[in-house]
Amino acid sequence: MRFITPLIALMLCYAGLLTGCGDQMQQPVMDVISPPPQPTYLDMAREKMDRVNQRRTTAQQQAEAIGDFSTIFIDSETIFKEELGFRKGLWVELVEIYRDENADNAKIIAGFNNLQEAFTRRLDDNILGMHYFDYIGTFDELIIEYLRLSYVHPNMQETELLEQFRQSVKDDKVSLVFPDNF
Repeated sequence: MRFITPLIALMLCYAGLLTGCGDQMQQPVMDVISPPPQPTYLDMAREKMDRVNQRRTTAQQQAEAIGDFSTIFIDSETIFKEELGFRKGLWVELVEIYRDENADNAKIIAGFNNLQEAFTRRLDDNILGMHYFDYIGTFDELIIEYLRLSYVHPNMQETELLEQFRQSVKDDKVSLVFPDNF
């Protein structure tokens, strides 16, 4: 009896070898889970700008809730500083570079003029704060390009990044879409 149990086990193993494991085991497992793709520098810049826009939305909602839009301008600069590390007015420099490099483009100059007229009207009507984030949102693509460049060249100083940005504008790597009815 002592030899029967090992003999049965041996026969079962031998039978398994002769008959095989069936169709299910003949195909190797091919489902390989790939790691998620690495975000591009542009993806990273857009993600940062998404956080800026989330904070803008929150600031806008808070101002609407209390009926006071006077803090929107300060909130805007604070958001740029905290989320992007921008010094005060850096985004304005990006806009100026874009306008200067496109001074001979009538369509872009008309877009700037229309936006400026609407800005002035809202300022005169004392309602600019209600629409300020819509206004500066027009320039988000410029900020995204600057951020992208800062990821491409992480060790560059601001002045060098601004020159890289200027070259991006010259090379048409960034463009603006002006709102029709701001």
